[in-house]
Amino acid sequence: MNASSRLQVVLAVLVFALSQGYLVQMLQQLRPSILFLQFTFEPARYWAILEAWGSDGERAYREHFAYDFFHLFIYAACGRIVATRGALFAPEACRLASITAWLLPLAAVFDFAENLLQLHVLAGPVAARSLEIPLSALCSTLKWGLATGFAGVIGWRLARKWARIGRLSR
Repeated sequence: MNASSRLQVVLAVLVFALSQGYLVQMLQQLRPSILFLQFTFEPARYWAILEAWGSDGERAYREHFAYDFFHLFIYAACGRIVATRGALFAPEACRLASITAWLLPLAAVFDFAENLLQLHVLAGPVAARSLEIPLSALCSTLKWGLATGFAGVIGWRLARKWARIGRLSR
């Protein structure tokens, strides 16, 4: 990996980590965690979580969307940069590299849809039993599944690279 690619990867990961940390800080007071809401397919449970958050929690949740729409571009770009410029894939693994490079951008598409569905639900009547709630949970499940898949592939490739470096240094 050349110095330019290394710098791009380091900067992309740093920007992602700072952005993710900012989102966590924005929503850390929510109990139950925002993840419980994201994975809630049942409307009654969804509204119970919002009620448990209270007005301050719901306001923080609504306010986070302005930044979350920006954040999804950050992690999509980070994923592409790490997968394509991180020197983690040998030439014979170019197909896996190509697939991996699209995992986080695809996750961002589902995140975008999830956000739009959530905003639509929040704009409607309280306690409504809308189809948008399970659709949003499905988008969230797909988003987190793709992100987990990306982390797994990258982690596996890093482990292989470090093991190879370890064998060479003996």
